[in-house]
Amino acid sequence: MSRHNGRPPLAASELTPSLIMLTPGTLAVVTCPDCGTWRVPGRGILPAHRAADGITRCAGSGQRVRIDLTAAEWRARLDAAVREAGLRRGSRVHRGARPPVAPPVFRIARAA
Repeated sequence: MSRHNGRPPLAASELTPSLIMLTPGTLAVVTCPDCGTWRVPGRGILPAHRAADGITRCAGSGQRVRIDLTAAEWRARLDAAVREAGLRRGSRVHRGARPPVAPPVFRIARAA
C-alpha cells in the first residue's frame, strides 16, 4: 500500500482547471504540485516519480488527491478560465513613427 507524503489532500475543486484533466470516459490526470508532471492518481494518491534531476524522488510523490468535480463541472470551469484569459489579453500593438535617420557624417562636415 502506498504511503502519502504527509501533506493535506489536494481537492480538484481548489486547483486551477488547467492543472487537472477530467475527460469523460477516461481516468483523471493531475499535475504534480512540485514538479508539474502529469500523473494518474491511484487510490487517491499520486504515484512515486523522480524529480527533475532524475535521481531523487520528487517531494510531490504520494500526494493525496480528492476528485470532487464531475467532468461537466471541470469543463465549465475550464471554459470560464479560457474566456477570462481572452479578456485579459492586450490589443494590437501600434507602433509610433520611426525617428528620422541622421545624415551621414561627410554631409555634416560639408555643411559646416
